[in-house]
Amino acid sequence: MRINFKFLLALVVLTSLVVGCSMFGDKENKLYFCETYSPANGEQGVSSKFTTGTLTIMIDLRPTKTKIGVSDVNINITDKATGEVVETIPFTVQPTMDYIYFNEVAFTKPGKYRVSCLKKDGTVVVSGEVEIVSK
Repeated sequence: MRINFKFLLALVVLTSLVVGCSMFGDKENKLYFCETYSPANGEQGVSSKFTTGTLTIMIDLRPTKTKIGVSDVNINITDKATGEVVETIPFTVQPTMDYIYFNEVAFTKPGKYRVSCLKKDGTVVVSGEVEIVSK
């Protein structure tokens, strides 16, 4: 009887943790990827793995209720295998933005990449990782 009680207690604790974590949601800003985005249709094809070509980089600062706070940012693409910067792409944004998309960013070579949104002073706003495979 005692073994069943311990099992039941463990099950209740585990269930409480799962429910508790899901109630509070994700509280971190994120940079992620999709095939395309439009304000009318939203995100299409969200993934962390794509074939060579173009994709859309999404930045969501809403979980921490922050704004980008600057007018210019750089999207920095770094090859994870070598640690070398592949490309840095400048973009103009509005300081009040908290949900931003960058359409048609080209990834021409297969590999794993770390993509970061940087303020002009080099401060990292948010980063994410993507894998690019051959078509």
